[in-house]
Amino acid sequence: MRLPSRLGEFLAGCRDESPLLLGVAPFGMIYGIAALAAGVPAWIAQLASAVVFAGAAQLVIVQMLAAGAGFVPIALTSGLLNLRHMLYSASMAEYVRHLPRRWRLLLAYVLTDEAYAVAVLRYQRRDAPSADAPDYRHWYFLGAGFTLWVGWQLSTAVGLVFGATIPPEWELDFAVPLTFIALLTLLLRERAGQAAAVVAGAGALLFAALPYKLGLVAAILLGLVAGAWTVHRLERAR
Repeated sequence: MRLPSRLGEFLAGCRDESPLLLGVAPFGMIYGIAALAAGVPAWIAQLASAVVFAGAAQLVIVQMLAAGAGFVPIALTSGLLNLRHMLYSASMAEYVRHLPRRWRLLLAYVLTDEAYAVAVLRYQRRDAPSADAPDYRHWYFLGAGFTLWVGWQLSTAVGLVFGATIPPEWELDFAVPLTFIALLTLLLRERAGQAAAVVAGAGALLFAALPYKLGLVAAILLGLVAGAWTVHRLERAR
């Protein structure tokens, strides 16, 4: 028996997101271990994964807490790090603007790097529904985001519970750059992603000498501007 369209799209999103969990799971474990090392209570660390749901920002926050950084530097750094979601939102806006507010809020919550990389490719596929057919692709988006959310909660819990028993020679830190490299290969299919990557890469090299790694912050901002400008140009050209 054929699955209903809504359920079919949701399960397809879960299926397509699942391979990315291979990189997300060590990432979540690293966060859980780092949170405990920074003195964050386990329940707060787990709650942050459920509410904040921002892997890179969470990891940076606990690392800065361990280094004794103050509230303002932590807030600014995590805020700048998450500015890339503005580019994701601009890219997805045209696909979800017809949805009710409750759907847009829910999808905004699960709009992470990995969920965006999978969902935007589904929206760009040529088998998009016709004008007179129901569009259930937001269920695919939800399935991708839900899968990542569950994976992030479980991997955080594993890091919190078993972090002290994981041998140091496993060197799980490799998962962080590996995850973002995998996402980069997906996002480079879009012109906006290509523009953002080129400009951010050039900016990172140009401003590498700045203190306190401010060159990376400048590169992020330049990449966001380049990506948003490309999206704007493409929309005007339609």
